[in-house]
Formats: sequence, structure tokens, C-alpha cells
Amino acid sequence: MPDRPQTLNLANWRQPPHGRWAFHHVREIVPSERIACGDATSPLSRAPTDALARLGMPGPGGGEISLAEWLGISNTDALLVAQRGRLVHEWYVEPAIEAHPHIVFSVSKSITGTLAGVLVEQGLIDPARPVVDYIPELADSGYRDARVQHVLDMAVRIEFVEDYTATRGPFVDYRTATAWHPCPVDAIDRGLHEFLGSLARADGEHGEVWQYKSPNSDLLGWLLERASGERAADLLARHVWQPMGAEADAYITVDRKGAPRTAGGLCVVPRDLLRFGELVRNRGAVDGRQVIPASWIDDCRNGGSHDAWRRGESAKDFTRGSYRNKWYNSGDEHGTMLAIGIHSQYIFIDPVAEVTVVKLSAQDEPLRTDLDSVNLRGFANIAAAIGG
Repeated sequence: MPDRPQTLNLANWRQPPHGRWAFHHVREIVPSERIACGDATSPLSRAPTDALARLGMPGPGGGEISLAEWLGISNTDALLVAQRGRLVHEWYVEPAIEAHPHIVFSVSKSITGTLAGVLVEQGLIDPARPVVDYIPELADSGYRDARVQHVLDMAVRIEFVEDYTATRGPFVDYRTATAWHPCPVDAIDRGLHEFLGSLARADGEHGEVWQYKSPNSDLLGWLLERASGERAADLLARHVWQPMGAEADAYITVDRKGAPRTAGGLCVVPRDLLRFGELVRNRGAVDGRQVIPASWIDDCRNGGSHDAWRRGESAKDFTRGSYRNKWYNSGDEHGTMLAIGIHSQYIFIDPVAEVTVVKLSAQDEPLRTDLDSVNLRGFANIAAAIGG
């Protein structure tokens, strides 16, 4: 395993050339909390296939490239594929990736949104209720008239621009508040909750337009903690990691006061991320046990507003798509679901082909729009080759 880069620090850990080391050593850089696995691991049966070795993949400039070339263009760290619960393909760029929790960035949103379904079933959270019923401290913020479902569906009208390349301004303030970036000494006590409370209301009605704003998903973590009286890490351990049979502890980054970064701070070993994807594909069940309410998974898959999505900024990616409870729905004939994170992290679930794909990466750039459609077509090719 390569040593920690000597030039790595809190200001540059997400920038090249540090990602390949930093993305599976995040707890050595940012404060974190453990998400404990249980005593029983749910086995992943294996049925290796060489079908992918012969598979042609879409190239970014058109034409066809090999699987190895496709993995290389986004600095892929791990690729795992399951079909009907069997692990049919498992690849790591280096052996250490297999056993070290890898940051999944905004795939964290989908995991948190799935956890929310448990609290909804328990009656601790009502998606129709106002956010301020749970967090009255937000009465003067942009969330003052938003409902929980607006937060779940990324349909809150707040003043915030998601700019991963910003070097100053609100997005850097946001990263600083989450403890992902250095802060001035006089800002040491301004954490994530204070930042969320400072966001202003934007014009327009909540619920009308899908707008990708990560603070909404950190707010969801605050809602889950406030409604349950428990830490997000403990909720994830008790309601997801342990009952799904995770093989290893996960962890989540927290700010300097302990507030969880549920929008992007989860770090997970690759096989457990595959287990989670399979949990969703199986409508919340593992080995005949219901872990997440099936009705919640069905709502994640079918409950999103197509109109809000079409009015949003990513309608071009899935012209018939939607977004619900932190999950993307492609709107294709297979009802494909996706969890997507910057630097090329993915869970791809094709319920018709019964295929789940996990891709973890250290892509240099946070976003590469030229690769988005390439990756989506690549996942579809894998599903067709394995599940066809």
C-alpha cells in the first residue's frame, strides 16, 4: 500500500494526486464516528464469470473500449457486480482497497434516505410535517416553510450553489463547517448546524423543482437524530449495518461538534456497499428478514415527481427520470435505480436483470460530465451481459 502523500493536508485531500490514498483513509484526515457491524455476516455466494472480460464498453469519444480502459478513465478503485445475490465479478486496483472503508461521497445521501424509511415506519418522522416541527431552531432559515418530504426529494428552495471548484464563498464555508476544510480560529465554533441555519430562502415554491443542494441531505441527518434521540452512526449501525449482515465497521465523518456529514461522509468497504445495494434491490429484505420497509423502497423507486425532475438541472441525464428519498430513478424500462457520488462513486440497481453494480473511484475531478453517460451505458452493458 502506498504511504500517505507527504503533501496531503486538510485543504487538498480531495485534490489530485491525493485521492487514491485519501479516499480510503478519510478517518485519518477528518473527524469521524464508527458505524459498528454486528457479529453475524451475511455471506455473499460467489459465481465468477469471465463475461465482463470480453465485454465492450462505451468510450468517451464514441466507439468501444475494453473494460480495463473504462475503469482507468475515472481512476476506478473497485468494481463489484452481483446477479441474483451472487458475486459474479470483484476487482480492485490494489489489494488494500478490499478491506479499507472507502468514502462514497453522495452515495451517502441514498443510504441516509433509506435509513429514513425505518424512522417513518416507527412513526418518529412524518414526511408531510414541517421541518421546524422537529428542528425549531430553523424557524428563521430558508427551511422555515419546508416539509420533510421536500428535504428528502431535493426540492427545497434555498440560496446555495453546489460549486465543487469554488475557492471562496458559501460552498467553501459549507466545507469548512463540515470539518472537511481548514477554518480560521475565530470560526472554530461554527459547525454544520449553524451553517444550515444561516441558509436563506430562495424565491419559488418548495417541491416544484429538483435542485441538487447537498446541505439538504445533511439536514436530513439532523432530522433523524432529533426525531430519534440517537446519533446517526448508531442509527445506521442498528437499523442497517447490523441487520443487513455487514462484514466490517463503516464510519461517517462529523464536524468539530460531532454533527454527521450524512450528505457525503460515509466510508464503507466495497462488499458492504454491494450488500446495501442488494438490500435495496430485494425491497429491503435480507435472508427473508425485512430490514427496511418494502413500502419505503417502493416509494423510493416509484414515488418521485417527474414534473419536478423535468424542471430541474439534470433532466438531460434521465429524460423520463425522477428523484425520491435521495435515490435517482432513470425512468427506463427496467426501473433502474442509482446512487451517485462525486469522483465517480456509484450503486447501480437493475431490478429486471437482477443485477447490482458498485463502482468506487478516485477520479481526479469531482465531476466529469463527459463520463456520466459513458458510465451509465457501461453499467447497462454489464447488466445486459450478466443478467441477459
